[in-house]
Amino acid sequence: MTIKPFKLERYYTLYEFTADYLLCSSDCEAISIRELLALEDGAAEKMFDLNLGYTETKGAPELRRDIATIYKEISPADLLVCSGAQEPIFLFSQAMLKAGDEVIVQSPCYQSLQSVPESLGCRVKEWKVRYKRNTPTFDLGELEQMIGPKTKIIYLNTPHNPTGFHFTETEQAAIVAMARKNNIIIFCDEVYRELERDLQYRIPAIADVYEQGVSLGVMSKTYGLPGLRIGWLATKNHSILNKIAILKEYTTICNAGPSEFLAGVGLRNREKLIAKNLQIVENNLPLLDVFFDKYANLFSWHKPIAGPIAFVKMNFDEHDGLFAERVLKEKKVLLLPGDIYDYNGFFRIGFCRNNMPTALAKFEEFVVENLI
Repeated sequence: MTIKPFKLERYYTLYEFTADYLLCSSDCEAISIRELLALEDGAAEKMFDLNLGYTETKGAPELRRDIATIYKEISPADLLVCSGAQEPIFLFSQAMLKAGDEVIVQSPCYQSLQSVPESLGCRVKEWKVRYKRNTPTFDLGELEQMIGPKTKIIYLNTPHNPTGFHFTETEQAAIVAMARKNNIIIFCDEVYRELERDLQYRIPAIADVYEQGVSLGVMSKTYGLPGLRIGWLATKNHSILNKIAILKEYTTICNAGPSEFLAGVGLRNREKLIAKNLQIVENNLPLLDVFFDKYANLFSWHKPIAGPIAFVKMNFDEHDGLFAERVLKEKKVLLLPGDIYDYNGFFRIGFCRNNMPTALAKFEEFVVENLI
């Protein structure tokens, strides 16, 4: 298989652990194992008694029961636990696609949603974001026009990385109707689900509302536990799950037992983790409001209703990659340039870290010293 280098992951490999301040983090504030175990009586003792044998390929039954509580119509039998989000994305595309298939990808996107199908010989159509008065939108009429007789899968991501866009329930229902009419699978990256700033913005998981819907979840983002490397796929279509499970026996085979145990603790106490992370978001967003109002001639942004990230438009003439490079060199602050997404003139910011105020202050130093 020939596949393009993963630009975003390459970028983080090079700079994430050398920068002093990450102003572009896509995940939420992490906690320690000690803090996680303290959320549940007896969890620490059970952890030390855990047997370090192999685990089930599809995931521990207890963990699948915990994951199922996130959904309304999904049972433990409708789940496959994987390593993070990258493995299930990769295996799903490998299992469901062949050369000549067409897929539609909400764009910009996490690159593997596009590059893996391309590597298999598929035609990838990009359903591109449109900005109206600095607000990201996706035109449903445009999506309908893109669907053809060879369309096999629609790849969605909501809340959307990197723009912060989030579908309404009405928009989701319209997309499901299009897919059902044309017998198309919907794969929806929902890694930021449950991080809505108000419950009125929460929409159902695609696996709950569509018989050919596949929901991607992970411990890394909303719950702030990326070090566990636990993700999953949820779908009522067991044919899809079985095909992926067979391929998983060529990759990780099974997940790490300690990670599965700790993920279970996190999910049983997820409301506490969500509340903690939402509070960080609510603390940080007013600071960003003030900053972007103050420098409105330089930057434009749309404040998201869900998730911990946003896409910032640069209102001056400089390549976003070179701009991010200068910020990193002078202030040790890491931004994620839009060029990583092949979407120039923007950069991604993240706002669910406790030290974001410090990172923002350092970034403002750069702005004052170089752009004012």
